[in-house]
Amino acid sequence: MSNLDAVNALLTAINFDRFDEIESLHSPDVVFSSFRGPTLHDNVSVEDWHRTFLRDYADCNYANLEYIEGGDNVAVRATIEAKGYDWRPFSQRVVELFTVADGLVSERRLYGMLRDVELDKPATAAMNNALESRGGSASATRGIVDGFFSAFLGGDDDAAAGFLAEKAVLIDSVYGLANGPANIIALLRARPLPAFGRQRVTRVLAGEKDGLAEVAIDPSRPREAHWLRIVDGKVLVIESYWMLREVGIVEGDDVRQQRQIILPI
Repeated sequence: MSNLDAVNALLTAINFDRFDEIESLHSPDVVFSSFRGPTLHDNVSVEDWHRTFLRDYADCNYANLEYIEGGDNVAVRATIEAKGYDWRPFSQRVVELFTVADGLVSERRLYGMLRDVELDKPATAAMNNALESRGGSASATRGIVDGFFSAFLGGDDDAAAGFLAEKAVLIDSVYGLANGPANIIALLRARPLPAFGRQRVTRVLAGEKDGLAEVAIDPSRPREAHWLRIVDGKVLVIESYWMLREVGIVEGDDVRQQRQIILPI
């Protein structure tokens, strides 16, 4: 079984609420961090977590799947379609990173946006352009992702802006949308940070047209992940995903309304 097969088997088990399969597809000492928290350290706890998750995300379906594979790691960008605590449909964009060892998932990191993000016209146009792009090489993508974050985290805003296309967009459900290199850099600089520590790139995966960069202050506490879409050698779209609890956003505390059959009197 390839790493991609192992990941898709797990996503299928999640989509169909197959809890025994969810447990068996993780290694016994798996480490799982998610935007809902907490961090888990064994496959039994992961199965229990998914029982709650699939209660709150009824009829869960991972749609619009995109993959980046590198070594033992697979990154998946997806849109979760589900029904919330009041049974109303919603969608939530997520990025999930998997590390696979001997056919089992040994590490997972699930980052998310807020639910039901709506894109403005510039963001929609840029996204469509990026999706239609033929792409280039993984090595070129890796160089662009590394170069952008090296410049930005190093404080060189002009150099970072040079990696962005003229009509580039940033999609961040927590801190907002931005269009154009100058506005993107300004929004990234305006995001609040903890008083201590510094941001660093903890992992990069690159494909022919997309790149994924994890950024954290403490490497043991995943914080944010960025999915970058490359067109003609420039970054056209940056999608920012968060460990939402890490930045103070807690969801999933609503009590589900139970469906009941109302019989005639």
